[in-house]
Amino acid sequence: MRKIYDFLEQDTRAAGATRVLISTAFILIIWQLVSLVVTNRLLLVPPLEVATALVREFQQGAMATNAWATVTAVVSSFIVSVMIGVAIGLALASSRFLSLTGGPVLSALNSVPIIALAPLFVAWLGLGFASKFVLVLLVAVFPVVVTTEAGLRATDKPLIEAAQSFNASRWQIFTTVTFPYALPFIVSGVRVAWARALVGIVVAEFFGSFAGFGFAIMSASQTFDTARVLGYVILLGAMGLIGSVAFAALERRLAPWRLE
Repeated sequence: MRKIYDFLEQDTRAAGATRVLISTAFILIIWQLVSLVVTNRLLLVPPLEVATALVREFQQGAMATNAWATVTAVVSSFIVSVMIGVAIGLALASSRFLSLTGGPVLSALNSVPIIALAPLFVAWLGLGFASKFVLVLLVAVFPVVVTTEAGLRATDKPLIEAAQSFNASRWQIFTTVTFPYALPFIVSGVRVAWARALVGIVVAEFFGSFAGFGFAIMSASQTFDTARVLGYVILLGAMGLIGSVAFAALERRLAPWRLE
């Protein structure tokens, strides 16, 4: 038993995959047991019925249509939000004037419930890709801005002073000290942004789309098709898990010293 624990605590792909399988199996078992107690199928259905509903969606072609609509919108807007967020964070960290003047404005915008404005974006930009793109971008950009600025400002002063003692230029200090130090912060912000982007795309598709996971969840809810609802929710959860694992791997690759 001790060997199993030691294996599961390892930071390897095999151990990570095993941990995911164990967690998934545990959730499925609990889910199945709860579904035996909750007999109202409007509230909860067994895992097998959800899997059957997903297979039916795939066979009918609805899965491919919805997946294409959601993935293209969320990935494209997420990539743009990361680029914009990093750029704004760099600007705020490099200029005290910009930080003092633009920081409060960004904090106020971050406090605004952007998702609640989804109907307005649909009214302005219409149904389809444009409204979803803008809404997800606005939801996902702020965590990247905050973590980028925080990471750049958190760089240890002795490291910067050591680089300056070797007559390093500002660009050299940025590329070899400041930005590498801030990378783990930025990746953490990207992981949060990905989770927020998935929430944003679902809300956007509730209000302004003819296809997508959010649209499918809304239509299934209106017909009380609990199996379809849970099926698409699980797919969104899987997208979140894949993104989290991918960004964690990216952090290990870009900042291996964090594991030392």
